[in-house]
Amino acid sequence: MKQFFLSCSILFLFSALIPIQLFAETTVGTVKGTRGLVSIIRNGKTTPAFPGDIIYQSDTIITGSNGAIGILMQDNTLISMGPISRVKMEKFLFKPDKNEYAMKLRMMEGTFVYQSGLLGKLAPHAVELDTPVGRISMLKGTDFKAKFSAPSGGGGRSLIRQ
Repeated sequence: MKQFFLSCSILFLFSALIPIQLFAETTVGTVKGTRGLVSIIRNGKTTPAFPGDIIYQSDTIITGSNGAIGILMQDNTLISMGPISRVKMEKFLFKPDKNEYAMKLRMMEGTFVYQSGLLGKLAPHAVELDTPVGRISMLKGTDFKAKFSAPSGGGGRSLIRQ
């Protein structure tokens, strides 16, 4: 009888751990540097961002009026954001060994510098950068600077490709 309860207890513990692994958040990158006010919105909670913090899929990064941040994605893409900027990390998948690639970012407002990493070089078709004025399509090794006003602000939208 003791053996039965011990077996059931072990089985219960292992089954309780399986959902944690299945629903673990996907790491997309790391904060390399910050200046001023920078925050991460994760699961409805806003926390300050600091160098070394992990960025997860579905995080939204926002900068204040004096804020700036540099994010290094897992494929070595570099995203820099200036003051009053907002981007949502909607999707990220970088598994070159399985030929699986995807990146979807929603740049809602602010100033951005995007320097393509391996994902943009290996699978540019898998990169989607949505902006208030449309989607930016990738070419191999695409780097660009962009500035977008909030939709209610009107005007002030530009894209400078390098």
